[in-house]
Amino acid sequence: MKRRVIAIAAMLALSPAPLTAQPTPPAASADFDSRMEVAREIAELSRAEQQLDQAFERMRPGVVAKMLGDVMRVSPDRDIAAEIESGYPGGYRAFEDEFSRRYAEEFRSHYPEMLEQIAGYWAQNMSLEQLEATATFFRTDLGGAWVGLLPGVYQHMTQLGRQYSLQEGIGIAGRMMTDFDQSMATDDGEE
Repeated sequence: MKRRVIAIAAMLALSPAPLTAQPTPPAASADFDSRMEVAREIAELSRAEQQLDQAFERMRPGVVAKMLGDVMRVSPDRDIAAEIESGYPGGYRAFEDEFSRRYAEEFRSHYPEMLEQIAGYWAQNMSLEQLEATATFFRTDLGGAWVGLLPGVYQHMTQLGRQYSLQEGIGIAGRMMTDFDQSMATDDGEE
């Protein structure tokens, strides 16, 4: 969602047509079908399906590893990984590859539904005038270039978020442990 807000804000800021703030139209308003039509075009112009696929490919290895790890923990009294290694043709790695392939196939089968939901979000939160201005921008060379940069921008934002999150988490944990150690030392009569 954060990505969409940033993308929409940037598109509107770069739009050649002056736009005035408008109240969010209700989903049931008379022009909702028109807004959905333009929003679907924006999803296509913004290469939303490719963006979904790139995001999915970045997250797939971690998701697959977590899911398979969860499967292994379902029956703690069994060594499922060893059973798969000895019983699945090609062993554990082949099982993991097949799971990943099937997972990707099933996930991708939901793209049309996801794209419709993305378009619905835009249609519910933007006026017809705003949507048309956005589509107009995406049809320009500048709009196409901007869309082409989005995957890198999203990846950079994700990396920055992880970096700062990790730094802050480590700092907070360190300070809390220092406070805890000091309180334990005080409780033990040390000072």
